[in-house]
Amino acid sequence: MQKCKALIDRVEFIEAHFSEEVLTERILRKAMYKEFQEAVEAAADICALVRRSLDSSAQDDYSNIDYLVERGVIPAGLGRSLKEANGLSSRLVHEYDGMNDYIAYTSIPGLTGALREFSGVMLTWLSR
Repeated sequence: MQKCKALIDRVEFIEAHFSEEVLTERILRKAMYKEFQEAVEAAADICALVRRSLDSSAQDDYSNIDYLVERGVIPAGLGRSLKEANGLSSRLVHEYDGMNDYIAYTSIPGLTGALREFSGVMLTWLSR
């Protein structure tokens, strides 16, 4: 539950502050990237925790997502979005391929929506 709350907090911050200024204001852009990275990290932690609760050893982020899809915990489309979010987060953190801010700007809103959806799915799953 604590990780879900952290995820929701990050998603709400992004949704409240995300604007075109992200492209021109470095401080805002870096804040959005950091919040997004922390949201993805919380989602990855949740996947690992859920996998362990299903009596399986947690592995890498992508394997954990695949496992939850295979077990029917999360839908396949959501799993794909979580993988995409994880990849974007890595690119933002490590600035792989000279990160294109416009790509991040256009990707983050949709992926943030997927992270919000994921938190709802996990809260429902946890309440069972």
